[in-house]
Amino acid sequence: MNNRKIIKWSGSKTYLKPYVDDFIEDALKKGDLKEPFNYFEPFFGSGAVYFHLKEKYKIETAYLNDNLQELIYFYRYLRDNNISYFYKYLKSRADIYNSKRNYNTKNNTYIEWREQYNDLITNENFNTLKKSELKEMSTLFILLNQTCFNGVYRKNPKGRFNVPHGRSYKKGIDKYNHINLPSIESFKFISKSLENSELIAGDYKSSLKKAKKGDLVYLDPPYFDTVNYYGSETFSKEHHIELRDTLDSLLEKGVNIILSNSNSRATRKLYDGQMLSIKSIPVTRTIQRKKSKNQIYKSDKKELFITSTKPLKVVELFAGVGGFRLGLEKKSNTDYKIVWSNQWEPLTKIQHASMVYRERFKTKPNEHSDKDIFTVETKDIPDHDLLVGGFPCQDYSVATTLKNSKGLIGKKGVLWWAIHRILNEKGDKRPKYLFLENVDRLLKSPSSQRGRDFAVMLKSLHELGYAVEWRVINAADYGMPQKRHRIYFLGYHKSTKIYKELKKTDKSTWLLKLGVLAKAFKVKLVEPEKTFELTDSLDEISKRFNKNGKLSPFLNSGLMIDGSVTTLKTKAVYKGKHVLLKHILQTKGIDSSFYLSSNELKDWKYLKGAKKIERTDSKGFVYTYSEGAMSFPDSLDKPSRTIITGEGGPAPSRFKHVIKQGNKYRRLTPMELERLNMFPDNHTKLDGITDSKRAFFMGNALVVGVIKKIGVELFNQIK
Repeated sequence: MNNRKIIKWSGSKTYLKPYVDDFIEDALKKGDLKEPFNYFEPFFGSGAVYFHLKEKYKIETAYLNDNLQELIYFYRYLRDNNISYFYKYLKSRADIYNSKRNYNTKNNTYIEWREQYNDLITNENFNTLKKSELKEMSTLFILLNQTCFNGVYRKNPKGRFNVPHGRSYKKGIDKYNHINLPSIESFKFISKSLENSELIAGDYKSSLKKAKKGDLVYLDPPYFDTVNYYGSETFSKEHHIELRDTLDSLLEKGVNIILSNSNSRATRKLYDGQMLSIKSIPVTRTIQRKKSKNQIYKSDKKELFITSTKPLKVVELFAGVGGFRLGLEKKSNTDYKIVWSNQWEPLTKIQHASMVYRERFKTKPNEHSDKDIFTVETKDIPDHDLLVGGFPCQDYSVATTLKNSKGLIGKKGVLWWAIHRILNEKGDKRPKYLFLENVDRLLKSPSSQRGRDFAVMLKSLHELGYAVEWRVINAADYGMPQKRHRIYFLGYHKSTKIYKELKKTDKSTWLLKLGVLAKAFKVKLVEPEKTFELTDSLDEISKRFNKNGKLSPFLNSGLMIDGSVTTLKTKAVYKGKHVLLKHILQTKGIDSSFYLSSNELKDWKYLKGAKKIERTDSKGFVYTYSEGAMSFPDSLDKPSRTIITGEGGPAPSRFKHVIKQGNKYRRLTPMELERLNMFPDNHTKLDGITDSKRAFFMGNALVVGVIKKIGVELFNQIK
């Protein structure tokens, strides 16, 4: 960039070159940017970034704007006129200045030029200037830029250029300013680079009206938290908020954006939550050394380099009240964007969970479906990068006996095939990544063929081109407030970087150290790996996998790639703080209906206590049913037990939580149940939603904190 520079300009962005190049190369690689592309620069200044890009990339049309009209008309003159003729005239004027033998005579010449220049730029309409006047204005623009104090461009409220004459010293003696004009080749390069450009003199917003998907916009506004001028006006906080909102609309269009701004807390806060990547970079400066050699160095000062990101497009199935969405779309993270979701509860006229989902996430009608997923055509589901979902698990739940655990052939277990259908019908456009959740019992379901259901899932995903890694995670093992064991499994399509990396990596090393789950939740090895192949057809696996086997071959950690399974037993490694049940309790605002009366305590204690009951089965066989005692009340100094769907309502239950505060016993409130799953307070509170229904939602939900950590590490592996 430096060798093409023809004017000195405060805040020139020459040092941005490697960062801009990295962004563009990445955008070209991803297909977000394609050459030739349209380029927009609303705060043009010296144009250091544009002239660099013009030399390196194919730009179809450049829309270059600055509020400083004389700057734009200067560039227009260079673009539209004979550079050799202009340069000859410019040099003759510079020679006159250089011929002056002392500072005072040079200063007089400078003041004379400044007056002539101001008479031209204060013209109310630049369009009325004659060609000869534009030539003179452009000449004086360069001459004043070369001789004014530090190359500063500043005007008073009347619009007149008022920067004083510059002065340089050497060993305490006047060195007398000397104009060293850039080469004519530099001027010709600038002129050539401005061909096929629209040079706009006006407000930045007007220059962005034509920006569309796939274009590139670079913005270098007056910096936030500093006194900066935009023409004769101060670029205020309100201007910056307006600019932020303008960027938001550009991002929605799919425009590629680069923004430089001050490295301040206020600037970060301003752009936090948008689809932008924010990082600080060192500012480089050039200092003069002896023998006229320049040295470029990195100063302690840093600036923000802000760029648009293309978040992974996510489809959320079996969405409930949005646990996956809360974990992935957190405010400070723009790595993921839910583009479509589905939640449908059978045999329910009013879809209460969908009501909550729509209200909390303000979804548009076409962004959320509350219809049976089997009735939704795949073509109506947007293309996406990541499919997530905690598909219904009632058929595998610990609340269901092994005898009644029908697995994939159960009423809700068949919903696995809804996922499979979408993946299959998407064909070449199927998502590259999967992130699914279920109860850990999935690994050993059904009782007659331990692990068959999971084997069927793995085999079906293999046939669709995915590798899969899984882990059973207890949220409480990693400091979270609830003992909730769930299996989380991730799928990577064979076209992805992760799949290729996994293929050449030692499988145990991946599971223990390098994989997404290993980095999100540290573990140590308990039992050595076991390996086996899923070589049979889906039909054969369904009929014969582990027939009459007493134990499932699937341990709590594992992966499958190319039909080969590696599985091992691991144990959580965590040294951080733990959130206990007492930490999430409400301290006020608890309705009296949640407290147990002395009359109710007897029933609660009986249901919670140990018992042996004589029963007769359907064939007349008499047997003794026994069950052990449960903690009553629940310990406040431990993470909570797993909450279930039947947690709500006043009726006594063996499985509901009861705590003791002071001398009183009470049930957990809906807000406390939300906190146990790490949902925002009152996330499920909505007109028409009962406390029992809110408890049901949380019994079906997942722990948001687990999703957050896995989501972060998944994106780290992807990028």
